[in-house]
Amino acid sequence: MGLNVELIRQSFQKVVPISDKVADQFYTFLFADYPAAKAMFKEVQMNGQKKALIKSLAYIVDHLEDGEKLSEYLRQMGKRHVDYGTKEEHYPLVGNTLIKTFAHFFGDEWTEELQNEWTTAYGVITGLMLEGAAWREPDADIIRKRAQHIANNLLLEMLDNEMDDEFKQQVRNKVRQVIFEVMEEESSKLYHHKKAA
Repeated sequence: MGLNVELIRQSFQKVVPISDKVADQFYTFLFADYPAAKAMFKEVQMNGQKKALIKSLAYIVDHLEDGEKLSEYLRQMGKRHVDYGTKEEHYPLVGNTLIKTFAHFFGDEWTEELQNEWTTAYGVITGLMLEGAAWREPDADIIRKRAQHIANNLLLEMLDNEMDDEFKQQVRNKVRQVIFEVMEEESSKLYHHKKAA
């Protein structure tokens, strides 16, 4: 990773005792500098969100030398953030805000070296989270619904050309039932396969 891990850790130790203030200021800066970001948090319980921010930073700092564990953690976090509506262009906004927040609290102790180390660290964080976001697999329910829709449309199109109305309706009902049962079975297999892997 090429980071000065000790410097990052020492600096973060100054954040820990004032973590509530740091989190408050982070979101104050974020919403002031990027007002559009506020809409992403309208359904979010902000006290919990602020705690999650500090907890994530603490985990990252604690595991800077454990590449495998840190990579897995950040990729999983990237996957989760897709569901929150996070896009690739949002990552620099968060990075800018994090650096600005640290600089605000560190004052004269915020050196160019410290800024470079945290900027590099955030670049690594972003890269791994984006890998996780890119590798995110579609939800099994979404796969099932899409497959049902496609299969339904294809079969109904074929039926329309071949059968009278009463028989068509009976066949449609049976087809829907069979498709639903097959897709439920396939979704279950997919879920158990992913769980086993």
